[in-house]
Amino acid sequence: MELSTPAGLESLARSVAEQVGADRTEKDGDTGRVRIVYADGRALELTLNRPRTRITVTAVLPEQATAHGIEVKAITVTALPRPRPSESQAKATSRHTADHIRQRLLPAHTAALVELRERTAPQPATLERADAALAGLLDRPRGGVAISEQPVRRPLGLTARCAVAWWHTLDGPSRAVAPFMADVLRRAGLATTEPHGSGYVFFAEPPARQADTRFRIAPAAGGAGWDLVDEFTGACVRTYDDREWAQGIAESANGEEDAARRAAVASMDLPGLSADLIEDEQFRSLAVELATAGHMPYGLADVDYTQTPGFHIYPSAEPGRAKVARLLEPWGAIRPGARFEAPEREVELYDKDMEAYARLLTRPGRTVAVMLDGIQVTYNNPPTRP
Repeated sequence: MELSTPAGLESLARSVAEQVGADRTEKDGDTGRVRIVYADGRALELTLNRPRTRITVTAVLPEQATAHGIEVKAITVTALPRPRPSESQAKATSRHTADHIRQRLLPAHTAALVELRERTAPQPATLERADAALAGLLDRPRGGVAISEQPVRRPLGLTARCAVAWWHTLDGPSRAVAPFMADVLRRAGLATTEPHGSGYVFFAEPPARQADTRFRIAPAAGGAGWDLVDEFTGACVRTYDDREWAQGIAESANGEEDAARRAAVASMDLPGLSADLIEDEQFRSLAVELATAGHMPYGLADVDYTQTPGFHIYPSAEPGRAKVARLLEPWGAIRPGARFEAPEREVELYDKDMEAYARLLTRPGRTVAVMLDGIQVTYNNPPTRP
């Protein structure tokens, strides 16, 4: 085993990985380091010290560990231990390194992950705060708010308990309601994550110190690929096959996070709502009423709107008035409510949905009218705009 070359270090890492029960090894780009990765995501890094007679082994911890002051001291072992009788130098080096990892590094690594798990576990005050914030979403006969903790397998070996909220229905967590629950929790000062295609909303207290980077990519905790991880909640947003693509998505997500922070808004966009109505509580409540009744908002990236219609609320020129359109692509994808070229069956379904929208939104204090291009909702006593 020639440790003076990258191939030599990789060969050593493979031998050590087998002895310590790890799953695989990975070359860390052009850094000169090689990772030993366990099936549960824990990782160790091997680096050669100049003049290549000693090896440094480092336990890799999640980013959150630094914020909590948790660290594991690296160990250094000789690359030239005395071989046993009939043992080659290469076998002696891998045996010696594996022994020191088992005795000195793995216990400290495990203890650090346990401590981090305890420190990042949801606190009762956070769960109570979320429960109070979501109390405004009134239960319906077929749905209601649920809050719990869920174990989430994170990269680098940390299986964390994460706080999660969802709108429960007979068919499972509601995808339609999730964005609005996340919005409510953010307005209560909590950080949220909405995993792609999921009805769950993970939430946590935001870090006391503003992090430079919120979204990062890491080797997928559940197998091949790359996880886009929200460091604030610990939840995985989505798993990608290609690392470069995942990195681009992470950079975009961090850009959106920075824009929302500078704009000082809870939500830069919400499905089913025109951008200029997001901060209007009256019209935001219309979207919540439709979603909790089982209607899908328009604008979710993971919903096929050629099969599932979505509602879209947009403003009228008059204060206290808005339109509610029902969009099904390709009909109505450009102009809200356009349906005249649709097949007769789609027209009938459109009319039924309009009637359902109208019945649902008719309440004291507002007037609802069915128009050719959607529902018109007028508040009897609209707030005075500045």
